[in-house]
Amino acid sequence: MTEYITSMRKHIGHERLLIVGASVFVHKDGKLLLQKRMDNGCWSDHGGCCELGETVEETARRELHEETGLVANTLELLGVFSGKELFYTYPNGDMVSNVNIAYLCDDFSGELKFQTNETTDLRWFGLNEFPENISTPVKPALQRCIDVLNTRLNMKVRFEVVRIDEQFRKQVDCLVVENWAGSHVVTRGVLHDTRIHPGFVAIANGKIVGYVLYHILNSDCEITVLESMNEGQGIGRALVNAVVEASKNAECRRIWLVTTNDNTHAIRFYQKIGFILKNVHINAINESRKLKPQIPLVGCDGIPIAHEFEFEMRLGK
Repeated sequence: MTEYITSMRKHIGHERLLIVGASVFVHKDGKLLLQKRMDNGCWSDHGGCCELGETVEETARRELHEETGLVANTLELLGVFSGKELFYTYPNGDMVSNVNIAYLCDDFSGELKFQTNETTDLRWFGLNEFPENISTPVKPALQRCIDVLNTRLNMKVRFEVVRIDEQFRKQVDCLVVENWAGSHVVTRGVLHDTRIHPGFVAIANGKIVGYVLYHILNSDCEITVLESMNEGQGIGRALVNAVVEASKNAECRRIWLVTTNDNTHAIRFYQKIGFILKNVHINAINESRKLKPQIPLVGCDGIPIAHEFEFEMRLGK
């Protein structure tokens, strides 16, 4: 309970108090993470009241971390919920009228663990597997969340991953030139001609929706290019899995790659699918630009491109 609410209760006792708060629904692989509240024994999202001077997004991020240990990398607004449906009386008799700003988070980091004394359990539930004892004020936002996720899952792109052959080679080469400032890429001071690298494409309705290129040297497989045209559909993961299988068949010891410091989305993605951060090469892009002057000075989110993040995945023992 915030200091503000505590002070107000001194004046109004248990009378109904208008409260503004924020909540987060955490989503992963078609499941939502809920917490079981200690005060009423019901399942709920993760959230709480705004502190004075705090934005609702700050509240959402703070409450999520306090209650689960997770950090929201991105938050998507689900909606603003209010009215009599959100009236609630706490076990101690305090009455409130909630105004809840609810968010959906499917991009997060951190280790899942209890962080407060308000929770007795944390559990993942499928979209059709929720328990009956859902906290009443949570239900409107939860239903909105379920509707949004079901719509997206029904719209999920159906694709297949196939090896790049003559049919797709020219298309992939054109995509690399268009999206990577030319057919060559630079990693760790080496200029690569991607036109000779093998790889895989993800195909949906006859069109390329993602591609990956790699090359093998001295039992090490390096991913030189990876791109998905439809984020959040599992395309990138499927393409990397194809490279993993090819690397195992070639008896490689590891798969490795580099990405630049501005590409925070890729940095999160590679760690999610099993890569570890091996090295950070400070100001390595200065040398790369000597080999490829087309490398821009500024990248994603206006971040200057300067450093290389090297990731690796060990194969076998």
